[in-house]
Amino acid sequence: GKVRDLYLPTEGREDRMLVVARGRVCAFDHVLSPGIPGKGELLTRLSLWWFDRLGVPNHLRSGEIPEAVRGRTMLTRRLEMLPVECVVRGYLTGSGWAE
Repeated sequence: GKVRDLYLPTEGREDRMLVVARGRVCAFDHVLSPGIPGKGELLTRLSLWWFDRLGVPNHLRSGEIPEAVRGRTMLTRRLEMLPVECVVRGYLTGSGWAE
């Protein structure tokens, strides 16, 4: 996605990765300005909340997170990415509503 950056370690555990959420806004694969202050922290808290509630194995790992990105970062296990996208909206319109 355009609102999260992925960082691999320069040394040590290569099976780990940092997922850092940003305040960027994107639409149709373009980053828009201005960003939204605090958006990265909110996205991270929301993701952690869902991972906790789902109660299924996931990619989260424990470990030290750099102070500069703490609060908007998840330490994860490095996995193979599948090219799947899911958009969740709080309302239904158009052909989705008709069906």
